[in-house]
Amino acid sequence: MRLDGFFCEYKSDDKFDFLKVLHEKGVRNIEMESTCFASMTYRAGVKAAIVCVTLLNRMKGDQVKIPHDQYIEFEERPFRLVTALIKKQLGLN
Repeated sequence: MRLDGFFCEYKSDDKFDFLKVLHEKGVRNIEMESTCFASMTYRAGVKAAIVCVTLLNRMKGDQVKIPHDQYIEFEERPFRLVTALIKKQLGLN
């Protein structure tokens, strides 16, 4: 749903109409890359986790516009979450 990509075959109005429909249905995040990862790990029989961080509101644009320190904080949260889960699973709390 990016308007600033190399190929874009829809207009801004099309994008926002689609996002509004999704929002009305309760969708608050669209994770694009992890489905391939999940498919590969499932097929390989490897347990895996996907933890997502939402950095922007697509209704307000396609570029990340948050301060660098906040970006770093958001980037580190999944690592802390997964580390805590692994420690718990290993009984290291």
